[in-house]
Amino acid sequence: MIRPSSIVFRAGLLARQLFQSRDIVANAKQAAGSMSLIDRYLAGGRVPWSPGYSKYKNVIMREALRDSTMMARFAEGRPLPAGYGTHIDERIVECPWALATLGVGTSRVLDAGSVLNAPFLLEQPQLKGRPLVIYSLEIDHLQLDPNLSYLHGDFREPILRDEIFEAIVCISTLEHVGMWPIPKPPVAENLAKPQPQKDLTAYRGALAVFSRLLKPGGRLLLTLPFGVPEDQDWLQIFDAAKIADVKAAFGGETISETYYRHSLQGWNTSSAEECAHLRYFNIVKTPQFDADKVAAARAVVCLELRRPA
Repeated sequence: MIRPSSIVFRAGLLARQLFQSRDIVANAKQAAGSMSLIDRYLAGGRVPWSPGYSKYKNVIMREALRDSTMMARFAEGRPLPAGYGTHIDERIVECPWALATLGVGTSRVLDAGSVLNAPFLLEQPQLKGRPLVIYSLEIDHLQLDPNLSYLHGDFREPILRDEIFEAIVCISTLEHVGMWPIPKPPVAENLAKPQPQKDLTAYRGALAVFSRLLKPGGRLLLTLPFGVPEDQDWLQIFDAAKIADVKAAFGGETISETYYRHSLQGWNTSSAEECAHLRYFNIVKTPQFDADKVAAARAVVCLELRRPA
């Protein structure tokens, strides 16, 4: 897989995106800004969430999605190249894993949590042209497409009939169910307001709904932060016991179970045992980065579950 480690590569990538677009003027401005931000991010030591971080992450992810060898690694749960996604948050493995596992097709899919609702992800062959329902309490992008449907609300109380999806994708969303709302700026002021009572088992209800919405034999592609179990107020971290409870609440068959772990050598495959002692990094609660400069989760579990036929 190509990694953008030089100005030449980034310039070539942005030029390719520019001239493949119909709106060359608008995209030229965006390309110039992207190069500047990415350069600042790299020159600044690749600090998570700093200016240019998100653009750089998306460049790396796009390259992974275009690389058939990389996608095969994700689909088969094989080790990743050394240095992949260093200091980048868990989306760098979750999204490629989900799309590689979903595969290309025409069956109807539910995105529970709207993580796939990004223009460059919606253009991927695994999603483009197939019926996709995006269901979330937070939707920050609307795209006019006859194959896309948006539902704003709590998917634990769906306004959908049973057994209509062949697949449900839920990327790092279930850990927020039953917890406080994700804080928005001004964070300290909003966290000081009265918060709803937490229910650390509310995910069970969501999993029961997912099972109900899937057709017999349908698949749930689920990712969760993994490691030392913690209540982080607006999310919780899952350990082996909670993962067993997730499977029981869904009530289906486990097709695959893949663990990814972040280190100074980037993201790579791991095991539940190797990840059990890892702790989540919460930048809101701990603004000072640790030595590994992890952006958020130090490990994630990616589950492919199937409803009984």
